[in-house]
Amino acid sequence: MFKLNSQLKTILIFLLAFFAIEIISFYGFLNPIFLKSVFIGGALLVLYLSIYKPKLALSVVLLELIIGSKGYLFYFPLANGQLIPGRIVIWSLFMLVFLGHFIKQLWQYGKEAPYLKNLLNFDFFKPYLFLALTIILGIISAFIYQNNFINIFLDFNNWLYFLLLIPLLSFRLSRREYRLIITFGALAVALKTFALLFIFSHQFYIAPTVYEWLRKTLVGEMTVLNGWNRVFIQAQNFVAIAYLFFFAKSRVMLKRDFYKKISSWLYLLVSGIFLGTIIISLSRSFWVGLAVALILSLFFIIKRKDLVALKRNILFIIISTIIAVVAIFAVIPSKAQEQFDEQISSRVNDKSEAAVSSRWSLLPPLFKEIIKNPITGQGFGATVTYISSDPRIVEQNESGLYTTYAFEWGYFDMWLKLGIIGVFAYLFLLFLLIFSAGKAALKNDDYFYEGMVLAFLFLAVTHFFTPYLNHPLGIGFIITSSCLIFKNKVY
Repeated sequence: MFKLNSQLKTILIFLLAFFAIEIISFYGFLNPIFLKSVFIGGALLVLYLSIYKPKLALSVVLLELIIGSKGYLFYFPLANGQLIPGRIVIWSLFMLVFLGHFIKQLWQYGKEAPYLKNLLNFDFFKPYLFLALTIILGIISAFIYQNNFINIFLDFNNWLYFLLLIPLLSFRLSRREYRLIITFGALAVALKTFALLFIFSHQFYIAPTVYEWLRKTLVGEMTVLNGWNRVFIQAQNFVAIAYLFFFAKSRVMLKRDFYKKISSWLYLLVSGIFLGTIIISLSRSFWVGLAVALILSLFFIIKRKDLVALKRNILFIIISTIIAVVAIFAVIPSKAQEQFDEQISSRVNDKSEAAVSSRWSLLPPLFKEIIKNPITGQGFGATVTYISSDPRIVEQNESGLYTTYAFEWGYFDMWLKLGIIGVFAYLFLLFLLIFSAGKAALKNDDYFYEGMVLAFLFLAVTHFFTPYLNHPLGIGFIITSSCLIFKNKVY
């Protein structure tokens, strides 16, 4: 009972902290002076933690990555209307302090500097170095092709998140800390998704203001599709990742007498909320990625020849699905409930939707640009012009003609900018991580690394249709996980 009380206490503290952060962000949106004060105070706090409590500061950086989505949950408005995102400030302060310590160590110890040795002794150092070289080549190619400098910076800056790998190797997170950050971060995103669905589906008077807040902070997208309120938050990928970890854990959680334990039902309730969030997102990319990962989990069943685990996995999916649907129906009005089946089926079958049509119309011109230099690519900031069906673009240009450097097709985006060499370097790293975590899962009969493998697969599949591997939301998970695999020496 003590353990359960401890778990509930931790969850309650987290929920209160999460609620406070969201309220502060929302009030800051309404009151710019308050927002600036909070922004500066938060930056100073991160600076203090970076100097005196670096591991705690690192946890803050990672947690912000999840709950901040695109990094604008807190921002500093400039006089010209531009916004400085909190993520850039938090990440920069932490990395600058770390860089200072790194240089100090190099000055004092030379090749024996602890931070440097951590990096050089890292078992994945060579594949990461290979990827880093292709990224540098992408920068060089960008200037050779004379790509727009602003586009180069905006396109490249996401990849800088890989630098967080060095402090991650130095201030190694424990397995428990890793789980807490992902689980609580995902729970924050899930609860926010349900709260937004509740507010918009009931059309509360505050809904327009909340919508403006969402647009300003770029945390997510709130759209109405055939009368159904879709809530898509970019960081919902961590909700899917957390669900896959819980799925892998189900073979040890759902034992014969699981229904007698309150802790089991708490675990299933959270799992249902996670799955409900993925349903609410109406993201086909998430659905496909999650489905493929769950199907490929049969590999572990076959290798272990464990039919009992298969039964428990199936039971987990059934129960979490029921809880997910009940949770969704609990927050939406009866009118929306009647459209639930229709909306889900339309998202699965509708191939003519503007977003889907635009995505497919992008492929021919995108591939035409790729073949101009398929080996080393055209560098960061390379653009493609195509005809889009997106209503927001058509509103600005009736012809739908649109030029951009950011593409939904994740692997083609990499191919255009880094060439096939860059794509191979990234996939090679992913293969090594999946192989190492998979070997650990089978060798130690460890559900934790099994969940990690499924999460890697989810990201790899999702990236086909929605870019995550070249975004901090995907990069953050990859570098954190690779450090944990290395730390445990499990392969």
